[in-house]
Amino acid sequence: MCRYLGKRCQSQSVPPVYAMLFSMQCARSMYIVLVSWFVLQITGDIASVGKVLICWQLLTFAVGPFIGPLIDRSRRRTVFAIGETIHGSGVGFLALTAWMWSPDQPPIAVLYATACFVSVGSLLSYPSSQALLQLAGARSLMRTVSFGILSGQVGNIVGAAIGGFCLASVGATGSLTICALSSFVAAVFANLIGNDDRILQTQSAPHMQDLLAGLARTVTDPRLKVAGCALLIAYASAHASNALLAGFARYELKLPPNQYGWLAAMYSGGGLIGSVAFAWLSGMAGERLLIAAGTVLLAYATAGFSSAQNVVQALLWQGLIGLSFTMVRTGSDVTILKTVSGQMVGRVRTNVDAGIGVIAVAIYVLPSLLPGVPARHIFVGLACLFAGGSCAILWMQWSRAMPPPCRHE
Repeated sequence: MCRYLGKRCQSQSVPPVYAMLFSMQCARSMYIVLVSWFVLQITGDIASVGKVLICWQLLTFAVGPFIGPLIDRSRRRTVFAIGETIHGSGVGFLALTAWMWSPDQPPIAVLYATACFVSVGSLLSYPSSQALLQLAGARSLMRTVSFGILSGQVGNIVGAAIGGFCLASVGATGSLTICALSSFVAAVFANLIGNDDRILQTQSAPHMQDLLAGLARTVTDPRLKVAGCALLIAYASAHASNALLAGFARYELKLPPNQYGWLAAMYSGGGLIGSVAFAWLSGMAGERLLIAAGTVLLAYATAGFSSAQNVVQALLWQGLIGLSFTMVRTGSDVTILKTVSGQMVGRVRTNVDAGIGVIAVAIYVLPSLLPGVPARHIFVGLACLFAGGSCAILWMQWSRAMPPPCRHE
């Protein structure tokens, strides 16, 4: 009877988790589209987009690992709701600023300040959502993670498409208001999730001891190293799209805002196809295969995207990049959630996110370090780096699969 009730509570928690992930990613995707185009409209400088988006990555690297132990000690749905409330409040304040000032002349300092404030919310939300996803999918992790990524990808598509449409129809103020409401809706869905007390620690160690234990586990476990490195490559591609896509679409492809929104959404469109396939074929594709094939495809598709000459070609390659990102992320997320317990998932995720933050900072400063270099050429260089990273991933997987050498006396 108890086992039946546990299964029933677990199944009742899954739909709110999917709805929560959809709303969260809708807000994130819409915010990136809006802020990227908004900053580009104000400054006319491609590098300025990365300078605003880099705030999140700096905080992820500097503060994220210290938040991990706090998340592991707390109720994850409460932490998630607090994070989304902070995120929505920051976006709402930016909407108020856009309403008070002319759309072409808002203080740039407000964009930096709100980007930092919004980033604090994301630091709380994302690791907490992964812990809730792990709890909901305890019996079928690959399937649950795949459907969770599917929900997030749909949210990314909807957010990016709505962001481009709203920019052309209701302006920056209305668009940012809708984005803030999406974060608040995600917080409401988090409160509908079943009780998560059972993933709390029974005993709390000192904060620094918890932090070091999570860091040691992240860098010493071979499976976590492969998954972490693969996520670094995948998210490097995602952040390159955030930092460079607006300039690539506006100055090289000569696209209007609504078509830029669809181009940004196509990244998630390819991921959506992959998420559906992985959810229904979860028993046929292992984590190792998804990581290996995904990193190779990512390098190839990025090289193809750099050669796009029109919107049709760009949409095709962008979809393949999104598909490869989802392959890598699904395999890596499942590996991490299978490897670590619920009492440590917050620390491991924040450590991985800190590494992603370092890579993202490097990508966001590329336009500033390479003034005058077209975004197309930067994509070519990134494709070469991704190819080298995929070779490293394949080597690590191969070395793990090799049997240990025999010792002869």
